[in-house]
Amino acid sequence: MRNLLTMTCMVILASCVAAICTGQTISLKGRVLDENGVPIENATVYVKQKKAGGGATITLADGSFTLRVNEGVLLMVTSVGYNDQQLPAVQGMTVKMHADLRNLSDVVVTGVGVATSKKKVPIDVATVSSKDFAKSATTSIDQALDGQIAGAQVQQTSGQPGAGFNIVLRGVNTLSTSAAALYIVDGTVVQDISNLDPSVVDHVEVVKGPAGGMLYGAKGGQGVIQIFTKKGAAGRKMTINLSTKVSIDNILKGKRPILAAYHHYVTDGSGNILNAAGTIISHDATGTWTDPAVPDPTAFPATVNNKTFNIPTYDHFKQAFRQALTYNHTINVAGGGNSSDYAFSASNLDQQDVFSNKFERTNLTLNLGLNPFKGFTFRSISQGIIGYQNLLNGNRFAIVNAYPWIDLNWRDSTGHRAIKTSTASNQNNSLSEQEWHQQYTKSLDIVQNFQANFKLPRYLELDAKYGIDYRSSDATNYYLNQTSDLQTALHWGPSRQGSLTNTTTTTTWQDALFTVFLRTDFQNDFHLSLPIRTTSQFSYEWFNSYERQYYAEGIQLPAYPPININVAAQKTDGDFYTAFTQFGFLFNQTIDYGNLFGISGGLRSDYASTFGRGGNAQTFDRGTVYFRPSEWMKGQHLVNDWKLRAAYGKAGTQPQSTGNYDRQTTLGVTTLGTGVALSTQTVARNPDLVVQLTSETEIGTDITFNGLKGDWLPRVTFSGTWWHRLNEDLEQTANVAPSTGFSGLLSNLSTIESHGLDMSLDVQVLSSGKFSWTSAVRWGFSHAVVTKISGGQDIINGEFSVKQGKALGLFYGQTPVHSLTQLMADGKTPYVPTASASNYELDNGTVINKTTYAALMTAANDQSVIGKSYPDFTSAWINTFTLFRDLTFSFQFDWVHGNNIYNLTRQWLYSPAGGSGGSGGVSKDFDQSVTINGKPGAYVNYYQSLYNLVNPSSWFVENGSYIRLRDLSLSYDFSPLMKVPWVKRLSATISGRNLLTFTKFHGMDPENTTAVNSQGVAIGGVGAINGVDYFGIPNLRSYQFGLNVGF
Repeated sequence: MRNLLTMTCMVILASCVAAICTGQTISLKGRVLDENGVPIENATVYVKQKKAGGGATITLADGSFTLRVNEGVLLMVTSVGYNDQQLPAVQGMTVKMHADLRNLSDVVVTGVGVATSKKKVPIDVATVSSKDFAKSATTSIDQALDGQIAGAQVQQTSGQPGAGFNIVLRGVNTLSTSAAALYIVDGTVVQDISNLDPSVVDHVEVVKGPAGGMLYGAKGGQGVIQIFTKKGAAGRKMTINLSTKVSIDNILKGKRPILAAYHHYVTDGSGNILNAAGTIISHDATGTWTDPAVPDPTAFPATVNNKTFNIPTYDHFKQAFRQALTYNHTINVAGGGNSSDYAFSASNLDQQDVFSNKFERTNLTLNLGLNPFKGFTFRSISQGIIGYQNLLNGNRFAIVNAYPWIDLNWRDSTGHRAIKTSTASNQNNSLSEQEWHQQYTKSLDIVQNFQANFKLPRYLELDAKYGIDYRSSDATNYYLNQTSDLQTALHWGPSRQGSLTNTTTTTTWQDALFTVFLRTDFQNDFHLSLPIRTTSQFSYEWFNSYERQYYAEGIQLPAYPPININVAAQKTDGDFYTAFTQFGFLFNQTIDYGNLFGISGGLRSDYASTFGRGGNAQTFDRGTVYFRPSEWMKGQHLVNDWKLRAAYGKAGTQPQSTGNYDRQTTLGVTTLGTGVALSTQTVARNPDLVVQLTSETEIGTDITFNGLKGDWLPRVTFSGTWWHRLNEDLEQTANVAPSTGFSGLLSNLSTIESHGLDMSLDVQVLSSGKFSWTSAVRWGFSHAVVTKISGGQDIINGEFSVKQGKALGLFYGQTPVHSLTQLMADGKTPYVPTASASNYELDNGTVINKTTYAALMTAANDQSVIGKSYPDFTSAWINTFTLFRDLTFSFQFDWVHGNNIYNLTRQWLYSPAGGSGGSGGVSKDFDQSVTINGKPGAYVNYYQSLYNLVNPSSWFVENGSYIRLRDLSLSYDFSPLMKVPWVKRLSATISGRNLLTFTKFHGMDPENTTAVNSQGVAIGGVGAINGVDYFGIPNLRSYQFGLNVGF
């Protein structure tokens, strides 16, 4: 009996031990990495068998997770964009996730209205993850998008801090309004995205035209860019990420000097430069130099620019532009409870200007999500942006055009730099501005977004979003009293006695969107065998913008404090106000047949305060279809996923050539003696103006190939879209009879037709345990033709011309005569008279007068198209290499091809020395030899004859194509070497931006262009946004170092 009892006890004990051993609960730790060894954040890890116990968790920023489970149970690991993994729980396990080649898990929202799997998206929606942002892109979201989107031209036109970007989607398709896309942040419309913190961005979705922009009605005609910010995760422990970056910035100077190394001024026997009085040039006590004498071009036509300077010369670019530093510090905190999540971010950008002073921006972001009961979520996203800048003009015109012997930093007996540097100059010394001009602007931006979503158990989903974008700025513009300055000819500001202007501007944008979704599943809801799913969307959107500005100005200030407007001799003030309201209704219906194909169609009707006297709705429609042949290609290896798609849609662009009141008669107000005078506008308003309508058809395909088996070329993904646009009812000022009292009438008169091709290629070149290489190409082509102009009459403004039946963005001007027998505009009269033909010769395609050494130009009434400002295509090549999982090297090349640049800076440097504007700088071209009368030489008359009194000339139209090394970066993750458990990430990055540029352009920066006339005044009405180089501040070459620490 005792033996039986003993045996029984042993059996029971053994069973208990076995049970304990097999069901022992452990604190499992592991990591989740992608196929390149990069940690995956927010991956879900959970126990597959419900009876096995345990729970679920989410990976941290370094890919690590901790989960209490029974050892040996099966785990499921899932993450968006990757195939699910199922494997047994093992202490210290590393899970390697493989990308979902079909992209079945990826979803997009923009342009389709509801979160939709990419495999069923019928339009071209570009998605850019924040992980793909260039490491050297530190200041703004615009900068981070550069080169990432096929068919999008992202151009930074200035190196000045805070300068915006031109983002053009599928080319410019308007004459008089901005080509900017509609900006949306987390579902609601905002004013712009340049001041948002890039570190809070999760991903960006881009719809390039009205095929998807139709959902946004009268605002979606130029495409849509939507920003999605990072969120916390429910059930996740708090993570803290610290980042700091420092950048060393210098202006780009081009591949060759833009100023001549020699001169042609009158000199004495010792080589001293003489003035008109025959004495050696010098400056007086105020710093004003006498101008040099120039040989009479009539008496000395063969004057050559070949003399060396025998006095010190100065590098004015080095004097004017310094090496600047940029600091960027960020802290991100994220986590969540059982039914809530949070993400907090704070960042500070402190960016010095290469010319003077600085730009500073502080961002605070709080993203809170609540899930109080099943099916209901509420989210609040708050962003506060505090800005400060005290930047000055940095006029490069005066810097470039100063005589090379002038020291711009010379100071007089009072310690001030000279304002007027030479007798003939009418340009202020840009460096002296820092002593007499103080400007600073303080701004506060608040972007608040509320979202509520309720998913009912079946069929219905209710969604509401409300966003407000409030911006306030206080600007002070103070010119000091300059009566103590030794010079009296020039001064800064409106008066030598100084001025003070205070301006306060507030702008508020509000956007509310209410949506009802009705979903059905024929199999689950109606127990039918058809795999059909439907989604019906009903939306109402209300949008309102409001802007008010107040200003007060005092002119003629005392030379002693206190300085305020009250003590000014002249005082003025005023205000400005504008408002706009739009609301609309949307119905969109989607029908999917399994994963094979789907169709959708919709209508949107908008009302707006700008729609004219009738107040009629503007209605836009769309239709889409997709088909996935890969569903019929099961069992083969090559094609992993293949989708064909087509879409048609209409959307609008608000007519705002002069403001929100183009449709209403408004009167100007001014003082008249002691009373008030009213005046009509120069251009008559038109109550019948309508929205500028854009319709678009796009046809495309998305295909993923499995590629080769093994490590090389395991995946290749291609996306291509052909598109066609018709832009109707574009605004133009029509001619009216003088008897009306107006110079013109705003009307919907013009039409632009355009087409293009966007292509993206993503290749996993190599994927092994120790090394990986990914390569991506983005390529976009567009071509726009103006098919209709009011009366068929050409529009000419500055260097640009709009011609019916011709491409948009054309340069128009005179040309050098290129043949000895060339005829004038009448088609009869030769430019070179037959009797005097022997006095002319042809050199390098230009007719030259052998007597005067001057090039012969066509007449002012004989002009032609001389170039185009828009490129044939834009592209980018992006490569990323990862070695041993921890070392990452990447680079990006941008290629813009086929455009021209009108080099107005170079043209001004052809002007005669000492002439208008005090032109002392001389183009480097003057050092180049030409052959006239059989003799080579750098003939001054030849070059100055091409100046053409700064009228548009083909001589200054240059090849604007360029290839630029946009980003080069090297990163190393030290975290695997760390033995400190609470340090989850420690990485260092060295990067460079704009390091190399390959171009034939003779200016300093082919990106630094704008649309201005010869005097630098911005022009409109010709569909041009860039293309002219006019003394701007070039972009920056930057070297950066960054450190990232995660806890």
